[in-house]
Amino acid sequence: MLGPSGAGKSTLMDSLNGMRPASSGQVLVNNLDLYQHLESLKLSIGYVPQDDIIHRELTVYRTLYYVARLRLSRDISAKEINQIVAEVMDVTGLSERRDVPIAQLSGGQRKRVSIAVELITKPSVIFLDEPTSGLDPATEEKVMKLFRQIAESGRTVILTTHAMENVKLFDKIVLLMRGKLVFYGRPDEALEHVGAESFKDLYDKLEAPISERLAKGDRPASREQVAEEVAEEWKRRFIQTPQYKLNVAIPLTEVSSRPQQAAPAKRRTTLGDLLRQWATLSRRYMGVLARDKFNLFILFAQAPIIALLTYLVVDAKGQRDFPYFILALVALWFGTSVAAREVIRERAVYNRERMVNLRLLPYVGSKLFVLLLSFQCVLLFGTLKLLDLTTLMDLPGRFGGFPQLFVMILTGMVGIALGLFISAVVRTSEMATSLVPLILIPQILFSGLVGVPVGIAKVAGVVMPATWTFDEMKRLSGLDVLRGKDESAEPASKNEGRGLYKQIEHENDKNIREAQQRINAYRSDAQKKSKDFEKNMDQYQKDLMKGDSPEKPTAPEPDPAPEVAGAKKVPDDLSSFVDFLHPWGGHWTNLGVLLAMLFGLLGATGIALRCQDIG
Repeated sequence: MLGPSGAGKSTLMDSLNGMRPASSGQVLVNNLDLYQHLESLKLSIGYVPQDDIIHRELTVYRTLYYVARLRLSRDISAKEINQIVAEVMDVTGLSERRDVPIAQLSGGQRKRVSIAVELITKPSVIFLDEPTSGLDPATEEKVMKLFRQIAESGRTVILTTHAMENVKLFDKIVLLMRGKLVFYGRPDEALEHVGAESFKDLYDKLEAPISERLAKGDRPASREQVAEEVAEEWKRRFIQTPQYKLNVAIPLTEVSSRPQQAAPAKRRTTLGDLLRQWATLSRRYMGVLARDKFNLFILFAQAPIIALLTYLVVDAKGQRDFPYFILALVALWFGTSVAAREVIRERAVYNRERMVNLRLLPYVGSKLFVLLLSFQCVLLFGTLKLLDLTTLMDLPGRFGGFPQLFVMILTGMVGIALGLFISAVVRTSEMATSLVPLILIPQILFSGLVGVPVGIAKVAGVVMPATWTFDEMKRLSGLDVLRGKDESAEPASKNEGRGLYKQIEHENDKNIREAQQRINAYRSDAQKKSKDFEKNMDQYQKDLMKGDSPEKPTAPEPDPAPEVAGAKKVPDDLSSFVDFLHPWGGHWTNLGVLLAMLFGLLGATGIALRCQDIG
């Protein structure tokens, strides 16, 4: 397919291969409508886009091996797969580069790998979009001769190109202009049709009438209008040629008379197929990650560094909220940041594999599984727990802290699911990276680190995964709280759910009341004794006046002053306390919310990917 820029070559190709179905007309493969039977016919169609759709981290052999595992029937043995891969490498001249990473190949060799990927399933038709773009003339000629070799093996090769040097190798060419068919036939006939001496002059001859009309200036018109008129004239001129009758009109009349062949049976997807795809995708993804040694080092070094920084800033006598918050936030951060670009950076590979037979569940599942195996959560928790065991920093946890580790891993999975969702809905890797802080900063503000959430903050915190993880971490610590409510009391709470502050206030109030009662009793008793003494003295005076000799009353001895207990104070060492427990939280509530978020985000990721599917 030839034509100037904007002629519609890529649009026509996408219509023919099923990527972007045409709004009218039909595409017939063996007299079957491609759009209606795409699921059955897609394995017989190969497509190589202009950009390479391969993982550059893998070797040539591994790339082709994983493609074969994903696309070929489950009945094909590993030995047969290796044989097919070897044959394809031999055909494309890649056998000597078998174990070389694709990133180390030249541009022409990478293009050969892209072609080899499509030859794995032995398609009857192969589409290539600008396959020689960016190649030097010598490499371009070699690649074109490879296409000629593939065509001679019995396959139909359809490609778009701007390069005119090797057009003579084609059996037929389609010449487009402004979306119109202006010629279809043999290359030498195309030169004769437009009056060009060589293929290098082909486009100049096509567009020459445009410049001539604009130069005459008979009537004001834009270049777009003139180009449309010229293209229409070339189209009408072609319709009047013998080539149109031979290559277009007669084949169209023959199509309706051909018997319709039975459509290939659709292969039902079984659970075994899904598991096989998941295993293959997981192995391939681990291979891709393992090739980037520096990135792996950064990935694994983050957890110990964060643990060390946490140890340095935590007050030995301070409350324990901060370490648990770090565990909650970092688990979410690890998952989100590492997954936020995973889909978008291999979008082209994903789109091509979805066109063949890739299923969403194995794809998303492989990402979740492999990223979870990065062990960042385990490394961070393990490092902090080691500091706890060596008494350098207290990090209490029931049952040895294993329930807390489980919650942290679950939060990491939520973070991965969140990152995959971001990656599925954005258009660029840069946009995904920019969204990560907007996701994580609200976790800090609304999850409860800065105090008990109230009002809008309390409502906003409900949708923050870190809120529920942070609360569950504190509940599993077995520590008491500084602030609490009676209705949120835990059975083992020493403060009866009030929190340390309220408990101290409660006990001080109790002591004050008891002291007040003792003082009042002391005063009442003293007053009574004083009145009794005055009464006895009055009687004593009266008896003296009568001439009696009464015994003089003895003044009462004052009772000891009542003791008043000192006011209780908040202890200096708060390492056995956390600030508060979320009023809406609870063990089952926290876990339920996290699981709901996990499956909800995975489902949303699948829906986002499904909405962007092609074909």
